[in-house]
Amino acid sequence: MRTRHMITGTLAAMWLATGAVFANPTGELTVVVANFGREILDIAQTTTQDLQYTSHVFDPLISGNDKGELSTDRGLAESWAVTPDAKTVRIKLRRGVTWHDGKPFTTDDVIFTLGERLIAPDANCTLCRSLRASLAGIRAFDENTVEITLKQPDVTFISILSSRDSDIRMLARHNYKKIDQGYELVGNPIGTGPWKFVSFERGVQMRMAANTSYWDAARVPDFATLRLLPRAQASTRLSMVRSGEADMAFIDPRQATDAKRAGLRTLRLENSTIGTITFMGCWQTAILCRDMRLRKAIAHAIDMDAIVKRVYPENTGRRIANSIWTPPALGYDATLVPYRYDPAISKAMLREIGYDGRPVKIWSVVTNSSPESPEVLQLVDGYLRAVGFKTEVTNLETGAFRPRYANDPQNFETRYAAHLFVDSPGARPMVLPNLGVSFVSHKAGGVFQAYWNMEKMDVEFLKLKAITDLAALDHALRKVNRETYEEYSFVTIAARDVTAAVGPKVKSWSPGSYGYAWNLETVRRAQ
Repeated sequence: MRTRHMITGTLAAMWLATGAVFANPTGELTVVVANFGREILDIAQTTTQDLQYTSHVFDPLISGNDKGELSTDRGLAESWAVTPDAKTVRIKLRRGVTWHDGKPFTTDDVIFTLGERLIAPDANCTLCRSLRASLAGIRAFDENTVEITLKQPDVTFISILSSRDSDIRMLARHNYKKIDQGYELVGNPIGTGPWKFVSFERGVQMRMAANTSYWDAARVPDFATLRLLPRAQASTRLSMVRSGEADMAFIDPRQATDAKRAGLRTLRLENSTIGTITFMGCWQTAILCRDMRLRKAIAHAIDMDAIVKRVYPENTGRRIANSIWTPPALGYDATLVPYRYDPAISKAMLREIGYDGRPVKIWSVVTNSSPESPEVLQLVDGYLRAVGFKTEVTNLETGAFRPRYANDPQNFETRYAAHLFVDSPGARPMVLPNLGVSFVSHKAGGVFQAYWNMEKMDVEFLKLKAITDLAALDHALRKVNRETYEEYSFVTIAARDVTAAVGPKVKSWSPGSYGYAWNLETVRRAQ
């Protein structure tokens, strides 16, 4: 089966061919991002949206390679093995790895990260809930191997330990101290990654230095220092590369054409995320979007083909039908087609349910993985009004919006017909991590609680995790895919690339395919 190889660990690390490696990193690489998210340096308290500035200091256990497959190429695991019952995982660690302060990376650090820090009450990384719901125990099997036991079988568990599918990174026990509700970072962040933390100014910049002792010599940065700058305005990010103020800027997909006209090159992290209009709060019985007809009315009111053509030129985004399923994923169904633009259906649905004018709340939030969301939602707003919806748009920062869905209980008022938010889940080929984040309840380890019937999905999720055969899991996930599609559970915008405009100092960038790991150590300096 096409996806079976994605959960097989290689037996030894492979050198990554990314071009010439400079023996002595020189100069500074200046990179501009959309924002710094929550602006917290303890990655146990951040999310996937913060990885663009936090993750370069840390390494995952498992990575994704240039084909998007799970591998050991860029991770701290030398190999891994899953027992036939899918309840035990053994991970052999890479030898000779040190933290940035020179202390050795050990099995105890892995035990601390997975078995203590990331399951503590104050840990709220995107996949922390999934880890907490899955983990039964972790121990040192030998001096270089950890053994993880799970509460129930899960053949895809290793994917939440990867940089391709997750925000879980390895943390140093000696970098933390225990407090009442969890742990507190002591001093500056210490990692094993290719970049060392230097300084952080909230809302201003983050500086890092090349780790010349990095365990993967092929990925020692070409640049001596890395400077990350947050700039909310897309036009500002692009103009900084044009003027030479920055060497690389992550731009809105629509700006790919502008960059090309300006004579700049664009580089991409392909198949990174899936732009999705997400219905929030519909699990509440008193809210209108609990009714499928309301969701159907919204889906057919939007000319998504026109939006994708406008917002994602140069093939930076491609329409798909499935909320979290891209072609390589388990459960992908090629027979499903995107919802068509048909205002007549929308108007008929509104008449059928007796729409009473309750507004649709549109949460316009800029995230690093989908900086174009405000423009998309501005267009969506117009389409909804055209068929008779009343709308209310609220612009909000990522950090301010997150408590609405992450807090328990959630805060999505039932006086609105629906709450719409553009989520951008990773295009995770294993799929179950996405289900765990977006579809299931907080109680079951979820984060967004974005499915309209969480009781049903919580039960289904446990059944899916109990399947130990990939072919059977592929079949079962295809069924879930079709059912959620027929229920209009989400409205998919596009499978999208992360797009960067680069200046003359940058030769190449090899981030791989899929995932949130931007791997800026692979940005190579022009000769």
